Amino acid sequence: MKSLLFFGCLISFLGVAQLCPAGTVETCAQYQSVTVGSYIVQTDYWNPGQCPGTQCLTVDDQTGAFSVTQATYSCGDNVAAYPDILFGCAFGNCSPQKSLPARLDGLKCVNSDWSFSPTNTGAWDAAYDIWVCPDNNCGPSGFNGGAEIMVWLDYRNSNGWQYDMGPVTLGGMAWEVWQFDGKSQNGQWKYVAYLAQTRTDSIRNLNLKAFLDDSQARGYVKPSWYLYAVEAGNEIHSGGIPFTSQNFSVSVNKDCGAKPVFTPLATFTPTATPDMTPGEIPPPP
Repeated sequence: MKSLLFFGCLISFLGVAQLCPAGTVETCAQYQSVTVGSYIVQTDYWNPGQCPGTQCLTVDDQTGAFSVTQATYSCGDNVAAYPDILFGCAFGNCSPQKSLPARLDGLKCVNSDWSFSPTNTGAWDAAYDIWVCPDNNCGPSGFNGGAEIMVWLDYRNSNGWQYDMGPVTLGGMAWEVWQFDGKSQNGQWKYVAYLAQTRTDSIRNLNLKAFLDDSQARGYVKPSWYLYAVEAGNEIHSGGIPFTSQNFSVSVNKDCGAKPVFTPLATFTPTATPDMTPGEIPPPP
């Protein structure tokens, strides 16, 4: 597999990434987007005020694979950044696709593949971030009254908060469900997290509709609401670098009978005591 890092590239700190040889973009900008097909890779270093430092990414502009190569912040209980790849629309950034937004009651399946490689230091969660809006008019101002549903596939020293809603089995995997009334500068929404009890760094045919259906059954979302975005990335407090994301894809209402396939990690010792604050405060519009 070819390396994503080319040391001869110029690095931008001003929001404009330099196109590097072999289709690689390298940037240290706080907010930088790279469009790749139906997806957008985002640097999303949204909390430098509480978590000062430098974050750098390399992005393969042909495949959407990306690596977080540097992150000097160390942010304790706070999330510093969520470098990710986006399908759909979130906070004014929209990828070039036609499947979303889509009403929840019109969804048959939302299948996704994703694989990643974190570094087992610090505190972080490699997770999907799914955004749901009460209507078909969620713009740059955010998801007021909607919901943020996160699916944590692998994580370190981050194991929940205020309200433990117990276990559930979805897609052939066991999850622990946590709920939190998240707030941000752009409004308020319901926050729900599903933490994999058998961690994995590779998933195929994960039907994200199962998590939407479970959240609906718990009363967190309504069938008339709209799925707006699916993101996948690393919610970083500290450490975890280098982090590499690959093979991300989302398909809506296609191959709905596909069986989820995941590769369990060799060992897993969950954190015994909840000690982290959840939720992503998005960038200002």
